[in-house]
Amino acid sequence: MNSVVFRTFIGLLVFLSAGGVFAQNTPKRPSKKNVVIADTNNTPEHKKRVATELLRAELEKPSPKDISILRDLIARGATITATNKQGWTLLHEAAYQGDTSLIGTCLRGGIPVNALYITARSKNTPLYWAMHNKNVIAQQLLLQNGGALGIPDGYSTQEYDSNNKYFGNFLNGEKSGQGVFYYADSSRYEGGWEKDEQSGSGIFYWRSGDRYEGQVAHNMLNGKGIYYFSGGDRYEGEYKNSREDGLGHFFWRNGDEYEGHYVQGERSGEGVFNWASCDRYVGHFEHDRQNGKGNFYFENGDIYEGEWKDDLENGTGTFLWAVGHSYTGQFLNNQFHGHGTCRWKNGEKYEGHYERNIRTGQGAYYWINKDKYIGHFENNLRSGKGSYYYANGDAYEGEWRNDQKNGKGTFLWKSGDRYSGHFENDRKNGYGEYTVSIKKAKRSISYCKKCKTYKGDWKDGIKSGKGECFARNGNLVYSGKFEKDKPKEPYPGIH
Repeated sequence: MNSVVFRTFIGLLVFLSAGGVFAQNTPKRPSKKNVVIADTNNTPEHKKRVATELLRAELEKPSPKDISILRDLIARGATITATNKQGWTLLHEAAYQGDTSLIGTCLRGGIPVNALYITARSKNTPLYWAMHNKNVIAQQLLLQNGGALGIPDGYSTQEYDSNNKYFGNFLNGEKSGQGVFYYADSSRYEGGWEKDEQSGSGIFYWRSGDRYEGQVAHNMLNGKGIYYFSGGDRYEGEYKNSREDGLGHFFWRNGDEYEGHYVQGERSGEGVFNWASCDRYVGHFEHDRQNGKGNFYFENGDIYEGEWKDDLENGTGTFLWAVGHSYTGQFLNNQFHGHGTCRWKNGEKYEGHYERNIRTGQGAYYWINKDKYIGHFENNLRSGKGSYYYANGDAYEGEWRNDQKNGKGTFLWKSGDRYSGHFENDRKNGYGEYTVSIKKAKRSISYCKKCKTYKGDWKDGIKSGKGECFARNGNLVYSGKFEKDKPKEPYPGIH
C-alpha cells in the first residue's frame, strides 16, 4: 500500500474513533433533518385514510358497483362522506341500486340527502337516480328525508311522477335546446325547448294519430306549422296558443279546401272555400261560417253576390242564374224574402215582395209585350186587388184570384168603353154595367141604335139574364131578358 494513502487511512480511523467517543460523552441536540419519523403503516389513522381512498376509487368506477366491497371499506373506517371527483357519494350509489339499508346508513353518517353529482351533462341528487332506476321504496325514503331532484345541465334524462319522461338538453336545471318528451298516454314531442317550455321548432305525435310539425312557444303551437289529422285532413298555416290563428289553408280528406283567415281556431275574416263539388265561396267568414259579404259560385254556373249569415244567404244580394235570369233584393235563409226584383232572360220582370221564394204581397210584373200588372200577389199569382195595363191601352182595375180577374172590377178599353161589375175566371159574370164611349157616338149596344149603356146580368163574357138598356140621355130603352148577348124580345130600334 502506498505510504501516503496508508497514513491518510490511519488518520481517518483515529478521527472517527475520537468522534465516536466525543459523541458518547457530549450529547448534541439533533437537527430537524436528522429526526427519525416513526413507521405508521399499522396505525388506525393510516388504515382509515387508506380505506377512504379505496372508497373514493370504488366510487369512480362505473355502476353497478360491488356493494359488499363498499360495506367492507366502511367497516374498515372509510369516511362515509367521501366523494369521487364529480361528487358521486355512497348515497348516490345506494339510491342508484335501491339499497334502502345503505341509504339509511348514509343519511345517519352525514351525507346530505341532496348531494349533487356534477358532470358536464347534469347536476343530479340521489333522488334523481332512485327515480331513474324506478326504485320506489328508495324514492319514498329519500323524499321523507327532504330529498329533491337535482339540477340537470347539458344532455340528460328525467322522469316524473306522472310517468312522463324527458330525454334531451338542460340548462341550469331547465329543459333547454333539443329534446324528446314522452307523455304517459304514449304521445310525444320532439323539438326545441327554452326555459323548461316547448319552444322553437318541433313535432308533436299524439296518441290519436294526429301530428303537428312546426313552430311552438310556451308549450303550445305558436307560429307556422302543419297539422296532420289521423282521418286524413290537414291544416297548413299560423297558430296562436294551439289554435289556428292568422292565415291558414285547410285540406279536407273529401277534397274540400279553405284558404284564408282564422281567429282562435275558427274561420274568421276574408277567405276562400272550395268544395270538391266545384262550388266556391269567396268572402267573409265569422265563427267558422260564411258571415258578412261574399260571393258564391255554384258548380252549375249560378252565382250569388251579397250578404251571408251562418252559411246562408241572408240580407241583401243578387242571384244570377247561368241561363240568364237574375234576382236582386232581400234574402232569408237562402230564399228570396222581402223586397226584390227578378228579371227573366226573355225580358220579363217582377218587382215587389217575396215570402220564401214566392211572390206574395204588393208587386209589379212587367211582360215583354209591355203588359204590366201592379197589385197584390199570393203564391206567385195575382190575387187580391190589382191593376192590369195592357200594351194596347186597355186596363183593368179590381179584384183577382189565381191569376185571373175574379170579383168586382172595372175594365177600361182604349176606345173609351167601360165595364164595371163582377168578374169570374177572367170573364164578365154576374151583374155589371157596360157603357159605350162618348167618342163612339155611332156605336150602340145589343143591336139597338139608341142603347148606349147596359145594366144587367152577364155570363161568360156575354149579356145573359135580366138587363136594361139606356140611351145616352139616360132614358130607358129596353128592359127584359137577354140571351146570347141579345135581347130575347124585340123592341124598337133593333136592326
